[in-house]
Amino acid sequence: MAFGLFKKKNRADIIYMNGHIYTQDPALPWATAAACKDGRVMAVGDFEGMEEITGEDTQVVDLKEQYMFPGFIEVHNTDILKAFENLYLAVDPVWDLDTVLEAVSEYAEETDREVVFGYGYGEHILADYDDPEEVQELLDEAERERPVLILGSSGVHCWYNTLAAQIIEEVMENEGMTYLSADVILQILAPLDFEEVEKAVIDSVNQLCDRGITSVFPLNTPEYFAAQYQDCLVALIGESYTPKQRLFSGLFINRPLMPELVVHKLSAGRTNCIELGGLITCDFLKGEISTDEDLGGFSEEDLRKICQAAADKGYHVHLDAVDREAAEMAAETFRYLRKKGCKNNIFVLASANSFEDDEQEGTFMTTWETDYLNASVYSHAKSVGEAIELLTTGAAQLLGVSDDFGIIEQGKKADFTVFEENPLDKNLRYFSGMHASMTVVDSQIVYDLESACDEEMYDLLVSMRL
Repeated sequence: MAFGLFKKKNRADIIYMNGHIYTQDPALPWATAAACKDGRVMAVGDFEGMEEITGEDTQVVDLKEQYMFPGFIEVHNTDILKAFENLYLAVDPVWDLDTVLEAVSEYAEETDREVVFGYGYGEHILADYDDPEEVQELLDEAERERPVLILGSSGVHCWYNTLAAQIIEEVMENEGMTYLSADVILQILAPLDFEEVEKAVIDSVNQLCDRGITSVFPLNTPEYFAAQYQDCLVALIGESYTPKQRLFSGLFINRPLMPELVVHKLSAGRTNCIELGGLITCDFLKGEISTDEDLGGFSEEDLRKICQAAADKGYHVHLDAVDREAAEMAAETFRYLRKKGCKNNIFVLASANSFEDDEQEGTFMTTWETDYLNASVYSHAKSVGEAIELLTTGAAQLLGVSDDFGIIEQGKKADFTVFEENPLDKNLRYFSGMHASMTVVDSQIVYDLESACDEEMYDLLVSMRL
């Protein structure tokens, strides 16, 4: 028997059969086949009952009794930022001025990059310096022969040495530019090599495939790195590269910005995604908020104005609270927005604190705070079943995309994750290290472990011959 059959003239593009398909649909928890058309699930059930939708051009994929799940959606890790970790100096925002300068000096000696580039300094360490030239000279002590550029942890402030300042001034004068911003500085100095970024992005994508991830929500990734990642994906797609994950993107802020600027950046991001068929979207404002002035210092008024500006334009808001005071402020902001008529937006509060009443009333959803150190789903779930739920239906709810993702049923997007073994028979520790054998996006196989291993072996043999 097969559920959701269409008229006889409609044929499936592709049918996955002879598998153990865990649908996450309570009405049909397990099936052996799933038929797809135009990137969506057409029918779920038994292959024998799908004769009417199987045509001459229908591709039939034998799962060989492997275990298929709804595509895993990663919403709790910082994989996108990690993709760049070998391309810049990582500066901890809590470092003092002397520690930062020492790290820059050591990194400059180690790297041969044309631009000595770092990210993460806390802008408060330069609060006592009013003269821009004096600030530049601090970095001159670390490196004089090459431009040095350090992006602040906010992603909106830059610190650079004298040589970099001269290059920026010359380009701006030649181009007739009058407005200087972090975006302009990064564009002029171009600290990341595109070929290196492309390799890093492809490596990141493949690592996500290995974990079975078909969609990713980039947590706490500064705008510059998120844009580099997205631009690289768009360029690869333009070169006929098959996208291996969906990217649920947005704008990350960890400092108060002008609400108009926030909306402008979100709108620009959404415009850039229009022709990408839903593979890349920009629908979220993601904020990491603290009441500590050294860490950005949001006031309740700042947060309310920024979130309302974004929500009024239809964007969802995900706030990661650093401390309890910030969590209470975020909760109050969401309550305010609901009262102001923001009924259709998804509001998510990531915090260690409990807000059960607000969850029950539908004011906002809660999840745990961003974890930079481990695979959060596996450390927070109590069972493999719960972990899978968090990676499918739970993640879809947090992103507001439950109508399209999280369950294998008729009409949903045909994104699947496949394992040779049944994860539900394993413990959490084992599951966290399992390798996916296949991932499917928009009904098409985008990653196949067997093929990947064959290609790796081929490359190894070729290198040995050389």
